[in-house]
Amino acid sequence: MGSSAMLLRLAPPLARLYLRFLGLTCSFRVEGEENYRLAHENGNAIWAFWHNRLMGSIPFHRGRGIGVVISQSKDGELISRVVEPMGYKAIRGSSSRGGAAALRGILRQLKDGHIAAFTPDGPRGPRYTVSPGVAYAAQRSGAWVMPMGVGASRKKVFGSWDRFQLPLPFSRIQIVYGKPLKCAADGDIEGFCEEVRLALIAVTERADELLGVTSP
Repeated sequence: MGSSAMLLRLAPPLARLYLRFLGLTCSFRVEGEENYRLAHENGNAIWAFWHNRLMGSIPFHRGRGIGVVISQSKDGELISRVVEPMGYKAIRGSSSRGGAAALRGILRQLKDGHIAAFTPDGPRGPRYTVSPGVAYAAQRSGAWVMPMGVGASRKKVFGSWDRFQLPLPFSRIQIVYGKPLKCAADGDIEGFCEEVRLALIAVTERADELLGVTSP
């Protein structure tokens, strides 16, 4: 068995074990439940959050059938094998590869009555930028985009392009649901992306503020 095959076989169950341990040992707090209700009152929403903060929300939102946009790369395959057994649905594609397939998957997910979620600065960045995919999906579906901030009181920060954050066991994890945003059918794509970017910065800083930590 090659090293790549071995990684795909062994890494996902170990990652799920760690995520489940986080779910058991971390305390989760939520702010903005009224925004959550607004985003979902007439259907399901598109959730947006930064790529480097995705780990903290996985244990909290597991088992809800949320569709997550994941790249078609080998790393994406590994991530899919981690999250699908935890009750997520992998929507394969990204802004750099398979964007049309990802858009179709998001629209299908929303039509079927499920939440769609993705990281608008992933999978390659630049960090804290918003690709137009979120605007196209919102425009085509008519769904709200709900920016979500995630912070952890204790974490390991890696030296990757996004400074990926791995929450540590026994942390406090803060989730902030931001005010939902709507992209008009004839709206400006670039302008909406900037609106989402500013909203994501605000909710991320708010999550860190509530935890008393500094946003990197």
